[in-house]
Amino acid sequence: MINHNLAEIKTYLAENNISAYRLITNTQTFLPVTVDIYQDNAVIHVFEQIEPAIIAELEQGLKTILQVNAFFYKNRSKDTLNIPESPAKNIIQEEYGNNFIINLSDYLDTGLFLDHRETRKWIADQSQNKTILNTFAYSGSFTVFAAKAGALKTFSVDISKVYCEWIKENLALNNLPLENNWVYKMDSLEFFQYAKRKKLIFDIIIIDPPTFSKNKGKSFSIQKDHPRLINGALEVLSPSGFILFSSNYRDFRMADKDLLPCLVTERYNTVPPDFEGTQPHRCFIINKP
Repeated sequence: MINHNLAEIKTYLAENNISAYRLITNTQTFLPVTVDIYQDNAVIHVFEQIEPAIIAELEQGLKTILQVNAFFYKNRSKDTLNIPESPAKNIIQEEYGNNFIINLSDYLDTGLFLDHRETRKWIADQSQNKTILNTFAYSGSFTVFAAKAGALKTFSVDISKVYCEWIKENLALNNLPLENNWVYKMDSLEFFQYAKRKKLIFDIIIIDPPTFSKNKGKSFSIQKDHPRLINGALEVLSPSGFILFSSNYRDFRMADKDLLPCLVTERYNTVPPDFEGTQPHRCFIINKP
């Protein structure tokens, strides 16, 4: 499995100098795991209990074939699993000339969603001299790509204090000054109202929300609430600008009838080769009519 999957993507990885990628998806194998590689580290997402002997065999294969020397396990089930403990570790990960702080140990996610690698690159290609709004910004990877590519200004919004600090650290790591790259600890829906009051207008608005979330007693569902997000964004979008809307909810359906007048086009070429055969996300480009 390791050799086969590596052969499928080896040329793509080499041509693009990619050292963070998905090697195994749990839909590809009898093992209930997904394996992501970050340089010489393996992040192993476990979906149900597996025998220690099988874990040891997987580790040995990764050591032998890829020279992996550290393993980080994430429990992706709702049950308590007997999996190895992970050491604390942060690394700097490069992607298309941009650098990111990756936390391999402390959270379910590492700080960089690998399935959006090509989406980030595409956004960078569109960003020169543009004003960018990145909502649900997480660790700010879209922001960094846009700013490094020559965006005029960027605005990053996330409700989490931890993520806002992570964004600032990633901006600093890439020598991007905060005076041109603003970070707001705020609910994204509330930010659209704030931007409208302040008469802020954006050329590119990125909306990549979680499927479900709760905050201060309020619940968010992408299926139920996406029209509010898109409509809020349309009110602060420049006439020639666009919204990139993304969802990883497999049953997502765009509620066109609930949207303000706009043009919605699904973009199909955002999934990189290491995620081929899966549907990690769907992307839509939304323009004013």
